[in-house]
Amino acid sequence: MTFLAAILAWLVSLSLSGNRMPGRGMLAQPLDQVFSRLGGSVWAYCLVIAVPVVLLAAILGWFDHWLVTFLVGFGSLVLVFGSGDQADQLKLYRQHQIDGDTERAYELAVETFDLPEGLYEGGPSQMDDALNLSLAYQLLERFFVALFWFVAFSAPGVLLVVLVRYARSILLQMPFESSSAASLAVQVHHAINWIPARLLTLSLALVGDFSQSFAIWLRRIRDFELVDRALLETSLKVSLPENPNAQRPEDVLSLVKRAQVLWMVVIALATIFG
Repeated sequence: MTFLAAILAWLVSLSLSGNRMPGRGMLAQPLDQVFSRLGGSVWAYCLVIAVPVVLLAAILGWFDHWLVTFLVGFGSLVLVFGSGDQADQLKLYRQHQIDGDTERAYELAVETFDLPEGLYEGGPSQMDDALNLSLAYQLLERFFVALFWFVAFSAPGVLLVVLVRYARSILLQMPFESSSAASLAVQVHHAINWIPARLLTLSLALVGDFSQSFAIWLRRIRDFELVDRALLETSLKVSLPENPNAQRPEDVLSLVKRAQVLWMVVIALATIFG
């Protein structure tokens, strides 16, 4: 049922557009309210992360029915995968650039692909370079991290990923008093992403330029301190055969989509022969 839930959730996400995505960010506001009431302490962070995950695991264990497990897993994956309309949004982004409307292209990239807000004095070329990493990292967190922990721990694993991600974002924006909890949140987020990020970069090597990217992957796989964003940025630059300075977001999206297919094939084979 793991593969069936994953593949159906992925197919459903491909049919969704951003403005039709159900439940997008549904946990952000409740978590913000919880931290506002409990404060940004370490114990509050641990409570926020542990209680919902344990409760969901207990509920699924209590019912212990394949249909309930399937539906909860499928629903959680659909919500976390989000809309799979990146190709359509990139076409719109490119059209704004062609029309000379750089401001609208920038706003679309920030809203849709989590492009860091800032000044891109180099124009569309510099914005494209930043968008390459933002697009790949967004798919890492939305798809690959969620899928890995779903395969490992079913729906509670997906819930854990979402809670860790939102809690980190909230704590980093809170006052200085929550610095200990924010530091812990960053470390936990790094730990949650560590294995999926390295599996993704290996996947990019397999579906991209293998000779260069696999050698770099071997050198960096044991570096626990290397943050996932930096590892992914390096992998993207060497996984595509083109000149790194000429890579476009469309090329990066095509590469990551091939990695998604590879993951699905691996999960299907593991399900059949496992």
